[in-house]
Amino acid sequence: MLLWDASALTKRYYVETGSDTVDALFSAPTGVQSVATFWGYAETYASLWRKRNRGDISLASFQSAVTLLRAEVPHSPGWIFLTVDDAAVLAGIDLLQQHNLNTTDAALPATYLRYAQSQAPGSGTCVLIAADQRFVRAAGAEGLATLNPETVAAVDIPALLATW
Repeated sequence: MLLWDASALTKRYYVETGSDTVDALFSAPTGVQSVATFWGYAETYASLWRKRNRGDISLASFQSAVTLLRAEVPHSPGWIFLTVDDAAVLAGIDLLQQHNLNTTDAALPATYLRYAQSQAPGSGTCVLIAADQRFVRAAGAEGLATLNPETVAAVDIPALLATW
């Protein structure tokens, strides 16, 4: 199960370091489940909007990117969406103190950790896909497997997926 953070998901819709690795993950065999939060989806959209406002992408490219984002993620049967609820926000307080995270970056791993722990034994490894180094370190320290698309080559994805 791939647990997506906006820092990685944005790379699918805006070409930057790690985009080829994210594309390889999107091309993974059908047995790979993608999981996100609505916060992460909204933050991906916001990231693209900020790139548009800075002039990094044209209006036409922004519109194409968000059209593809909307088509591939929230309306795709291949995705599970988790809610970041009050319990996750409260659990995140401990994580923000331990790992110097902001509130959102603390609530998201709390949500993903709870989800990973709820999975039946043998149901597969939950792997956080994120490019935010602090977020990746914190999630790894809390026991989640992690993959930073900026540090893993796209050609290595099939072999990695086979090990999870």
